[in-house]
Amino acid sequence: MKGEKTVKNAFKKLCDHVKADHVILTLGVLLLVFYASLEVLVQILPTYQINPLIRVLILFTICVVFYCGGALRLQRTGDSATFRRLFYFFFALYLYLILTVTLTDVTLGRDGDFIFNDIHFRDQRAHYVKWFVNLIPFRSIYEVYILGLVNGYVNFYYVLLNLIGNLCLFMPFAFFMPLLFRRQRKWYFFVPTVILCIAAVEALQFLFMIGSCDIDDLILNATGAITLYFLIKIPCLKRLCMRFLRNSFE
Repeated sequence: MKGEKTVKNAFKKLCDHVKADHVILTLGVLLLVFYASLEVLVQILPTYQINPLIRVLILFTICVVFYCGGALRLQRTGDSATFRRLFYFFFALYLYLILTVTLTDVTLGRDGDFIFNDIHFRDQRAHYVKWFVNLIPFRSIYEVYILGLVNGYVNFYYVLLNLIGNLCLFMPFAFFMPLLFRRQRKWYFFVPTVILCIAAVEALQFLFMIGSCDIDDLILNATGAITLYFLIKIPCLKRLCMRFLRNSFE
């Protein structure tokens, strides 16, 4: 009986010492290590790839776990600084996701077939410019998606996935940029910034001849981000965001 009581007291002390936020944040760290291990595995074994949707779901789960842990810590200690830092971490994960999706994801055709030191580099560049570069606004949207769907060259799922994917890809910028950088709360700072960021990604794709360098991608990406930016300005949605942020960024 005495030994059982000692065990119970030790367990109670452990529970008093180990708080729920500690447990959840530790779980988040373990999930992050798991995800990093998967990414390393992809680099070691090129034939092993992670579906982009799976990658998004894993990163989203990691962010939710860290958010819950941070919110519990904020509630227990009033430490808003740690909670704020988590959003810089979330933004870093999001930027990593964007760079992998646009520049290195083999499942999306970012296979890097073009090699700079090849003697046929000029031919490769000419081929890339001819087939993968579009500087005419709405040309790809019309020829690839609309005409392709009408003529049966592409299915509705492909069109929906690409259009919605391009609209949503930079939407988080509308949340993170004004949140983390005060100047970005003004539309005349935010709009040029997001356009320049998207243009930089397109320029990298052109430079390394990865994926496609398409002005329609820029239009769709920017439209999604700018639309969400102004939607968040609506008072009821703004209040909802501040409640989500636990008023730590006021």
